[in-house]
Amino acid sequence: MSRTSKYQQVADWVRGRLDAGTLHPGDRLETETEIAQRFSYSRQTVRQALSKLEQEGIIEKIQGSGSYIRGQACGGRREPLSNSVTIISSYTDSYIFPRILQSMATTLQKHGYATRIMFTSNRRETERRILSELDRQQARDPLIVEPVASALPNPNLVYYRKLRERGIPVIFFNTFYPSLDIPHVSLDDVAVGKAATDYLLSLGHRKIGGIFKNDDGEGLCRYQGYQDALIRAGLPIEEDHVSWVDTVMLKGMLKRDDWILDRLEGCTAAVCYNDEAAYMLTELCAERGIRIPQDLSIASVDNSRLAELSPVPLTSVHHPMEALGEKTALTLLEMIDHPEKPSSAFTYEFQPELTVRKSTGAPSGRTGGRAALQV
Repeated sequence: MSRTSKYQQVADWVRGRLDAGTLHPGDRLETETEIAQRFSYSRQTVRQALSKLEQEGIIEKIQGSGSYIRGQACGGRREPLSNSVTIISSYTDSYIFPRILQSMATTLQKHGYATRIMFTSNRRETERRILSELDRQQARDPLIVEPVASALPNPNLVYYRKLRERGIPVIFFNTFYPSLDIPHVSLDDVAVGKAATDYLLSLGHRKIGGIFKNDDGEGLCRYQGYQDALIRAGLPIEEDHVSWVDTVMLKGMLKRDDWILDRLEGCTAAVCYNDEAAYMLTELCAERGIRIPQDLSIASVDNSRLAELSPVPLTSVHHPMEALGEKTALTLLEMIDHPEKPSSAFTYEFQPELTVRKSTGAPSGRTGGRAALQV
């Protein structure tokens, strides 16, 4: 039997199961190895058959996951996507989100897509409710999503896998779930943490503390950059000078002044997770007579209006809010147009740009935290 008839036999076997109703849209095919063993053919022959089925629009290959029956596979066509994009975001009122979301919506509307925006308040249960409803409805909306508490285990990842199996384009923004092969558009947060720390090092600081979030990926990545910068400078990682907060704790940071300032005792500088944390730290310092930057230099992330309006204007790494929103939307449109490309082709991370203001300066020989209160 020729190789041509062999691969056709495999392809006909898949078509026959579709006609018999034993395979349905969204079903996952057996692996190449399993099919090869079933027919006692080579994997090369099986791959040739699967490529033929993919060309005909009967199956879709998802990198790292397998081959799946497309919607309306018997007709050789995928079910059409909706001309509306669903955006799932953590917040609507945080200082960076309105500008990101507005940029996304404007860009999508220019290309003929309507948008609907839903909010999780950074809660997994709300994310689960939204995703389960989309799954129940078998919605065909492409999705733009900000992951919830992306540094923590999440039981909702199964819904994202189901969406991919149904051929729904999904892209994350701001952060991502590391265990999912789904593209993202974000800051290069490791580089962000390193840039803020490197600048403080360039001013002569050697005792640099930090405040980072422990329930989202940005926080862990920014800490990694902070850590990498200290190691490269030949300095020890002093965990006693690092404060970890989650989303809820960050909102109430002003009530935890003793703990935060105790952690910074002996430091001449601090890297803050974002402008919100840095703004609250400046208020704590003002209450305790700690001078910025004479006693404690502060470098932050986002370069938002909070950085400008802080009692001492903040040195901060720029967050490209509008550009990130536009880039995310345009990348989703490219994913819709080119479903055959691997996920890695669509991931994009913005490089850090630091804006220097009055919250940073050379160390004066005095230390921040509790020591400053004794001066």
